[in-house]
Amino acid sequence: MQRQRGFTAIELMAVVVIVAILAALAAPSMRDMLMRNRISIVSADIARDLTTARSTAIQRGVRVAMCASASPYTSCTGTNWASGWIMYTDLNSDGSYTAAADGALLRVHESLPDGFTVTVTPTAGNTVITFRPSGPADVARTFRTCASGFVGRDTAVATTGRVSTV
Repeated sequence: MQRQRGFTAIELMAVVVIVAILAALAAPSMRDMLMRNRISIVSADIARDLTTARSTAIQRGVRVAMCASASPYTSCTGTNWASGWIMYTDLNSDGSYTAAADGALLRVHESLPDGFTVTVTPTAGNTVITFRPSGPADVARTFRTCASGFVGRDTAVATTGRVSTV
């Protein structure tokens, strides 16, 4: 009589149970990793736009600003950076975007996903940051990106205009 090859139903069930236990243990870690990656992505978006604003100010020889803006992203009426922001050339140096008085609207970043917050320090005048044609920022600022229940990331802008992420 020939020997049968393969797995028995009991062996297959044991493997399925082991895989299910391992998946249950890995799921919370995976969720945390995904959320930390999302925080990093949002923080990188802020850093990228700040760096782009500075380099555009240097290249064009004009003041370039970023401000908190809410939908439809056509003015600096926003008070919360998590609602979105715009980048624009500030030709009249007043710190707010006016399509007729200022140049082009350079970039729009829509609102962040639910549960994300962006806190800017210092809090006074924290809705606008401007880069001068030579590269420095009007004031040093720190943008802290957080999500509910997770440690956030800081994006700092020095008065020299240098952008760094911690």
